Amino acid sequence: MLITGIKSRPVYDRLAPMASGLRHLAIAQGSGGQPMLRLLADMTPAQRGVATVVYSSESFTGNSYEAELRAVDGIDLRLCASNVEALQVLDDLLSTAKMGTRLYLAGSEGFIGTAMQRATEYGLDRDEILREHAGSFVRRVWCAHCNAYTENVTQRIFRCPGCGLDLVVRDHYSSRLAAFQGVKADGEVPGELPEIEELDT
Repeated sequence: MLITGIKSRPVYDRLAPMASGLRHLAIAQGSGGQPMLRLLADMTPAQRGVATVVYSSESFTGNSYEAELRAVDGIDLRLCASNVEALQVLDDLLSTAKMGTRLYLAGSEGFIGTAMQRATEYGLDRDEILREHAGSFVRRVWCAHCNAYTENVTQRIFRCPGCGLDLVVRDHYSSRLAAFQGVKADGEVPGELPEIEELDT
């Protein structure tokens, strides 16, 4: 499903404590717990003392690091049962974040992309955020025909639950949409497309 050389594909980091941080906010999902544990192990006790970790146990791969994160001393740990809940907690924390906050993200591409959207809405710059992909390369796909998002897509062609069209997943990743684009697979076949609202550009 992946094509090499696509310039829009995200380039990920390796999580490491940012020395310039006055407060550390880390959010992970599923397999992202593993790089999060490594990050916390690399932090000084003082850094862990000003660290908040949000962890969603929802996972495409079934991996959970909840027990290991509970065992880490000196952090403010917020456990969530779903990615949606974790992203809401992230929203709440970012709404009161002060200058000097550093953000660490780990998990699937869709989870990281959505968290990045939230972070940029609150004015965090790219140099204040580190992102590490962990787990499966499932994709978050945006339908170009009905604007629906579909999580955890594993196939090159799939049926959109929003409009029912068979979509081919392009290898272009949109950081604005935090998703790959899905377009009608049989676009050369005449047929009616659902009416959609115009997107703001």
